[in-house]
Amino acid sequence: MAGNRKRVVRAQAIIVFLGLLCFFEARTVAQESALVQRLEEVATMIRDNRLAAAEKELTEVLRVAPDLPVALNFLGTVRAKQGRLNEAETLFLRAVRGDQKFSGARMNLVYLYALKRTPEKAILQLKEIIAIEPENAAANEKLAELLVSQGRFDEGISLIERRKQSSAVPPSMLVILGDAYLGKKLFEQAEQNYLTALDGRLDNAGALLGLAQISRAKGEIRETSIYLNRVATLAAGSNSPEFLYKFAIEALRVGMSDEAKPALERALELRPKDPVFLLALGIAWLRKGDLFESEKIFRRLLEIQPANVQGQLHLGYVLLNQKKYSEARGWLEKSARPPVAVPEVYYYLGLLAQEENDDARAIVLFEKTIRKLPNYAHARIALGSSYMRLKNYVRAKQELEMAVKLDPEEPAGHYNLALLYARLKDPARAQEQMRIVEQLKAKGAANSGVVVLPPSSSP
Repeated sequence: MAGNRKRVVRAQAIIVFLGLLCFFEARTVAQESALVQRLEEVATMIRDNRLAAAEKELTEVLRVAPDLPVALNFLGTVRAKQGRLNEAETLFLRAVRGDQKFSGARMNLVYLYALKRTPEKAILQLKEIIAIEPENAAANEKLAELLVSQGRFDEGISLIERRKQSSAVPPSMLVILGDAYLGKKLFEQAEQNYLTALDGRLDNAGALLGLAQISRAKGEIRETSIYLNRVATLAAGSNSPEFLYKFAIEALRVGMSDEAKPALERALELRPKDPVFLLALGIAWLRKGDLFESEKIFRRLLEIQPANVQGQLHLGYVLLNQKKYSEARGWLEKSARPPVAVPEVYYYLGLLAQEENDDARAIVLFEKTIRKLPNYAHARIALGSSYMRLKNYVRAKQELEMAVKLDPEEPAGHYNLALLYARLKDPARAQEQMRIVEQLKAKGAANSGVVVLPPSSSP
């Protein structure tokens, strides 16, 4: 009996569920040696991705023992690897009902709920595991990670600090603790934990990313870039799509698009149909000014998730810049449905109305944008331009002067103001505005017109 139990444990220990090695102990033990041997073979088949053969064997086992938790858990793993997540969930839950202490099936549920983006369900399963096995290190760490990722910083801190009192915690948990303190903007405590996790070495990507975030928060851009460059090297072969995404977003925030793109591409290798990763990659290409590549990514995103408002907005933006006005309007209007519409979409639709010489409609759209984003200088430039074309010079002057006040470094505002002053027979002020335009060009400021990336284009 004891020998059979050890063999079942070994069989289960080699299961790889969606790239995550899940070690667990079998609570339900097959009595017959032949069944144990069969389950060991099934485990090997799943490890080697011979899913059809594993499914055939498990179907025969479950025909004889339909409620055998080990077999149900194995079949759930097969279904998960096939992408049939709802069926996998049902099988894992059946395995747990058959053996309440089956921590392996519960951990598989945790990974499944992470994929399905239902973290609260994962947290409940982890708490069940810890109630049964208080010292389960993997469950404690995963619970802390999920709590912090959900903004439940105090709970995460409390959990890890309790663990620190009873046993030494690994560097990975110190990074999570640092993330929790960072979330609370307690930079000194966060930095202390990140540095302890590093222990004098520069090989902990999570700790370095945390230090980069602290540096950025302090406005230390040079130090941020140094940390992120090191993280980029360490993360090149990472198998954590979540970490790769987190790094890429931080890189995008400081203009490191070249470092963000490969991280996002790697994340998509691990999770090819994740719309969040696709949106971020499309934005990374936009930051590089590559409309062709970004268009491909946004179209791929919308094939997977047609109602994705950010995808619709960004594809419409790209098509607008490519002067594909008709198709751009279609996507922008889709993204303009309340209550999910972002204010920038009305600005882009206003630009399309200007292209059709419908300045009256453009004004309505620009003003809708400004009501939501009163400091959006480009919308005010566009609005002033439309008022000027309709010869409403009083409103044009009001909007353009406000625009250059909000963004004195944007040449388009000064250029349109120069045109207005010329129409108002004020050549001195017109010439002054043109001198400012030339000075800005000399400094390297490009006249971007009025089409710019949405302020909210960070994923």
